[in-house]
Amino acid sequence: MSLERAVNLYGASALVAEDAVRRAWQSALPGKSESLGAGLVALATFGDLFVDELSRALFLTHSGTTRLVNRLEEAGWATRRAGDDDADRRRVLVSLTPEGRKVVGDVLTARQEALAALLAPLSETQREQLSGILETILRGHGGDGRSLHTTCRRCDHQVCVPCPTLEAHRAATATET
Repeated sequence: MSLERAVNLYGASALVAEDAVRRAWQSALPGKSESLGAGLVALATFGDLFVDELSRALFLTHSGTTRLVNRLEEAGWATRRAGDDDADRRRVLVSLTPEGRKVVGDVLTARQEALAALLAPLSETQREQLSGILETILRGHGGDGRSLHTTCRRCDHQVCVPCPTLEAHRAATATET
């Protein structure tokens, strides 16, 4: 198979997966924006984040992230507070509420079901082959540190252990020292 065809098939598959996740999140969060789901999952994945960290992870502007945090707070899914130490007092830290954690579970379940449906036609052997290929791609992409907070921003980290992106980041960090 030519590289061009593989690239084309991979790109189309990525769009199919993205569309499936978008529909699943719309179902899990009726009437809410997809960015709310992404914000919830990012906070569940990485823990409390400052607004600027959440902004970088979600590829949103600072003002867009502030609006997102406002909506998360209005829904009762997140809270914000000043940082804990003197250096961070002017920065706003965002945390999930217990209700937000419950909604994250619903969002991740919807994502899992949507993506599992796409893989249903594959045999167990084909799923294992695909997993190996995808892990190789993610390891090759994940060594820069930033990828850790962007690539994995919508993942269910309870399922993906060990995380190939995190492994790549750790390997890159170990070689730097």
